[in-house]
Amino acid sequence: MTVTVLAMVTVNEANPSALARYFEVTQPLMERAKAKIVQRFDVSKAVVGGKPAETIILVEYPDHDAVASVFQSPEYEAVKPIRDEAFSRYSVSVVGEA
Repeated sequence: MTVTVLAMVTVNEANPSALARYFEVTQPLMERAKAKIVQRFDVSKAVVGGKPAETIILVEYPDHDAVASVFQSPEYEAVKPIRDEAFSRYSVSVVGEA
């Protein structure tokens, strides 16, 4: 069963090296999980309420185990401090299953 994950992020522009280090770890994890970025949106403005993030990304995973293989891996656990430097806002949620 395919699982769609919604990532709402705002990059910390003051620390581009942290973003690069974060992707060095997460890109191979996503490749192993066979995750695919389906769509990416830049949020231009909020109509109601505050702006949730600068960028919204939809990522498709083959199943829940694939999602867990990324976000519950020792590699991801180790990169969390770098993630917190790379992004000023970072939220990931499961939004759909097919």
